[in-house]
Amino acid sequence: MKDDAAWDVFIAGAGPAGAATALSLAAVAPGLRVCLSDAGRDEAFRVGESVPPLIQRFLDHLGLWRSFLDQGHSPSFRTLSAWGGPLLEGNEFFLHVHNTGWRLDRVCFDRWLAAEAERRGAIPLAAKVRGLSQEAGGWRIDCGGAGVHRARCVVDATGRAASLSRLAGLRPVNHERLVACVGFFPDTGDMERPGADAAVVEAFRDGWWYTAATPGGQRVAALMADSDWVRRLGAARLDIWREQLAATRHVRILVGREPPLAPLRIWPAGSRCLDSPLPNGLLPVGDAASSFDPLSSQGILKALRSGIFASYAIADGLLRADGGRGCARYAALMRREFHAYRSTHCDYYRQEQRWPESPFWRRRHLESR
Repeated sequence: MKDDAAWDVFIAGAGPAGAATALSLAAVAPGLRVCLSDAGRDEAFRVGESVPPLIQRFLDHLGLWRSFLDQGHSPSFRTLSAWGGPLLEGNEFFLHVHNTGWRLDRVCFDRWLAAEAERRGAIPLAAKVRGLSQEAGGWRIDCGGAGVHRARCVVDATGRAASLSRLAGLRPVNHERLVACVGFFPDTGDMERPGADAAVVEAFRDGWWYTAATPGGQRVAALMADSDWVRRLGAARLDIWREQLAATRHVRILVGREPPLAPLRIWPAGSRCLDSPLPNGLLPVGDAASSFDPLSSQGILKALRSGIFASYAIADGLLRADGGRGCARYAALMRREFHAYRSTHCDYYRQEQRWPESPFWRRRHLESR
């Protein structure tokens, strides 16, 4: 790629949010020249393998539903949770308009979305953005060895890192200390075990657990707790993590005693958002705009939804010269979405009252008042 390449839209990040932005732009503004930049971190260790039935609506909108069905992801018909009490209770998807959820192979899902975006006209670029500055007519994007690029509009789809937004001087606001201590394990495929066919959540004194089988014959298990408790206890160590797992009633049966397939990893998982006015022509999407607690199961849906709405704002700005009004509407929509999520988040955590003396639950109950 030559220096000073010019684009209408430069998208940093080729995950679900970035790919959805490119896909939707191909439909609403097919004449725009779109770059889809990937920093090259093909992370095989992902959390977020389960998606609810509503994903069909967004993939339908992007013209991808039939192609998605050909990808070999595993259908899921319910979730189970021990929340507010010791027994597992189900959320049966057959009660929904779209009655099938999915357990995803996340690496394959992300690659497929990016490939579809490229097939519809987005130009791929293997590059990491190292510098960003606003200039007359748009943005200057320094991609190091991949050259200097210029674009009328830039999209930050770099996930929780929010790299472009940070380069532009914006800072995410963290609302919680939640982290995920995550491991992947062999899955026995024993469907006789309670919850083997579902994503399972189980609350405990200092947080909650999550586990689900993946299409590749693995099982993900995540200890979700506040970072100060994890550090103090050393819960990211496999032996301590195992001690905590052994104290569960439901998750331990599903995970079993097999060693993990890779070392445990720690991921930030708390709610956060960009709460500053956006510079004109910079649109953060997905987790770069706001991050939801994984308990919401909304991460991938939010990534697709925000990419679609961002494409509308971009089209309004670049094709209709709306003076930035579309971008302002997009930013207001993202703020409203985050505030609505926070209200629901507080209500749900308030349902668990078994450990009122626990710092984890006390923090969330105080926040909900």
